[in-house]
Amino acid sequence: MPFGVKIKGQGFDIELTDLGPEDVGNMDDLIEGVMNGVARTSLSTVALWDRPAEPAPAPPPVQEVHAPAINEPGRLSPAASKTVGRLVKEYLKYEEERATEKEIGVKKVPQVRTRLKPFIDRFSARHVGTLTPLDLEQYRKDLAYYPKNIDKLPAAAGHPFDTLIKRVRAKTLLGRDGQPAQTITQNTLDGYLTVAANFLEFCKRQYAVNPSLLDGFKVKTTQARKGVTRRAFNQKELQQIFGSDYYRDGLYNRSYQYWIIHLAAFTGARVNELSQLTTSDVKQDDEGLWYFNITATEDDGKTVKNEESRRIIPVHQKLIELGFIEYVEAKRAEVEEAGMSINLFDLNKAKADGYGKAASQWFNTKYLRDYLKVDDKNVVFHSFRHRFISSLAQAILDASGLSEETANKERIPEALILRRLAGHSVAHSMTAGRGQFDVHTDTYTGAFSIKSMKRVIDRLDYPGVEFFKYQVPADGVKKRMCI
Repeated sequence: MPFGVKIKGQGFDIELTDLGPEDVGNMDDLIEGVMNGVARTSLSTVALWDRPAEPAPAPPPVQEVHAPAINEPGRLSPAASKTVGRLVKEYLKYEEERATEKEIGVKKVPQVRTRLKPFIDRFSARHVGTLTPLDLEQYRKDLAYYPKNIDKLPAAAGHPFDTLIKRVRAKTLLGRDGQPAQTITQNTLDGYLTVAANFLEFCKRQYAVNPSLLDGFKVKTTQARKGVTRRAFNQKELQQIFGSDYYRDGLYNRSYQYWIIHLAAFTGARVNELSQLTTSDVKQDDEGLWYFNITATEDDGKTVKNEESRRIIPVHQKLIELGFIEYVEAKRAEVEEAGMSINLFDLNKAKADGYGKAASQWFNTKYLRDYLKVDDKNVVFHSFRHRFISSLAQAILDASGLSEETANKERIPEALILRRLAGHSVAHSMTAGRGQFDVHTDTYTGAFSIKSMKRVIDRLDYPGVEFFKYQVPADGVKKRMCI
């Protein structure tokens, strides 16, 4: 037979032995020609990679011959004949549906689309079932030369993936400064590979690729996060952050430069969750207890990471002592006559990073690095969240009188409250699923009263750290450290 095609048995088993990439586009025509005059066989009976020769079976009794199941080793489903480009469209639709159902964040789909672009450029016309481990290995090697900030490189416009890689290797792809274009970082590379692996997993679930295709291709978590592991602030760093003359003497000139980090330390909320708070997001319950309402709707421009992020967090007593409620009421008075709600810290939403961009950049760069000279790249704004979870978990353990080992096996309602406060399925090792601990988490966490949650959050303390009360910035009087 031509093209290395063999028909074995009664014509129900086809083996494509020497089919190269250049022949893939003609697969349907090839099968049509080979099967001319022979009963049609579905793609589920086509072996798309070499298999060891099977011994000839003993003559069976006279009976009807059935095609093998699509998930039999070495067999693929009809989806294997779809091109990578077509299956990427199906995958993106799948991710969009997940975003609609709040299974993933709203920013996830555009990120996936961006990170799949080089993969599509390389393999779009290929039938997904013909991809091999060698293809993925070469893609990984070539992707390391993918240009950084490609959308900002006029010289890269219109060039396919292979051409870009060749020009970067030869250092003939130049940036705006006339210098050879820089390549993506290792962390970015790992992100691109992870998204490609997720797409191939999607294909694998449809039996569209060889199950062993992904062996060795997935990015190991330890490698992906190498050099950027985030940790909690330690006591010395907290003393530097809150006890500096910047807060002692009120040298800040914007309210967010004081409140965002104080709120982060005593709520564990993410920077964007805090930065997008409005004057109507700080409320009182029937007993007069103050709380934050972390939420987002389609028309308010606010976002949350996932469905668990929609939550209520009582205002910690320390924040009240520092003057937070007075600050909120003063902001409300500004718009009381207009009957409207405004951003609590006069922050505007950035196009790419939401409301948290200004606060995050100010703290990570200007205050932490430049002002305090804290150079450890493993601590950033998000380190407040790590510190909150760890410190409150320890406070809960201390109050329970149990060891951590024992607590992991017991149902401690306060630990469930911690999970609810953090807005995360696993807030800390002590609240991770162990035995019966997590079985009723979703049911119970929705029923906690603000009073019970406040009792828990007020256990949080930072011994040895001094906090200075908020001072209203006055233009022309304060020393200016940052914008």
